[in-house]
Amino acid sequence: MTKEELLAKLDEAETNEEIAEIGKELLTLDPESPYGKLAVWETMEYEEAMENLGMLREAIDKIRAVVEARELPALVDDDRDALVYATVMMNLGFSLLSEGETEEAYEIAKELANFDDEGAFESRTLLYRCMLDLELYGEIIDALEADPIESVVGEHARAIALLETGAEHDEVFDAINYAISLSPNVPFFVVNIWDMPESDEDADDEEMDVLNDAAYLAEPWCATDKRLAALSAQTFLFGYLTDRLADEKEMKVLREGYENAGIADRIEAVRKHLKEMGESGRDPEEIDAEALSETANILSELEEE
Repeated sequence: MTKEELLAKLDEAETNEEIAEIGKELLTLDPESPYGKLAVWETMEYEEAMENLGMLREAIDKIRAVVEARELPALVDDDRDALVYATVMMNLGFSLLSEGETEEAYEIAKELANFDDEGAFESRTLLYRCMLDLELYGEIIDALEADPIESVVGEHARAIALLETGAEHDEVFDAINYAISLSPNVPFFVVNIWDMPESDEDADDEEMDVLNDAAYLAEPWCATDKRLAALSAQTFLFGYLTDRLADEKEMKVLREGYENAGIADRIEAVRKHLKEMGESGRDPEEIDAEALSETANILSELEEE
């Protein structure tokens, strides 16, 4: 079979066995084939894959040269070379991050984010998580200002960066509120109000996005008590207002705290209003937006007292 015939066959392959076999055939034709190396690597067991990251480094060098030789920009949806280039970078970047090789992962993340100018891949998740781990707080804020792609992990990274660089309380508060608004269920997994599922087999694409963002944000947000407290205040009140809290003991502690702060009546009035919005058929996103706005107002007024 020719290279093109094998690549066409690879596109149709459904099992790991088929993919691995075609990958090996591609490597027999061309030992430097990035398509073959990616196919073989992706079918390895985790430990073996981590021991063979060199295959991905070699594949990047080869496929990068192919993509950069183009006169026209690559279109990922229609271009196998562009897709393989981005996929190899994503696999290598996240693997290096998981292995603690954050500096190298960061270099890959920058290249991937620069290439992924439409946000088709998880380039921003990788980029901003690497920057958080490397404590590049000023660079995070600068990068976000220049980034045309908005992302959940990026906006949470902005909030953490502002917190760590001593920004004004209101600026940090607004950044956290905005980050939550992009994916309101994420912080409930981050602060461990909701448990991560043991299996993600039943999750749809939207739920998988939430779980993935939460998985990469949990460690940075929980790294210090200061960070955790900053996120928790808004998350718990927002959760109380929108009935996202299932633990009655948690609810009781919160109610007592709100009573002691003299804001229980107002909170219950807001909660009733939000419930009525739901019963009248209002869009859940609109209800969440109203809840976050009220959360911000209540906590801001509480800070001023």
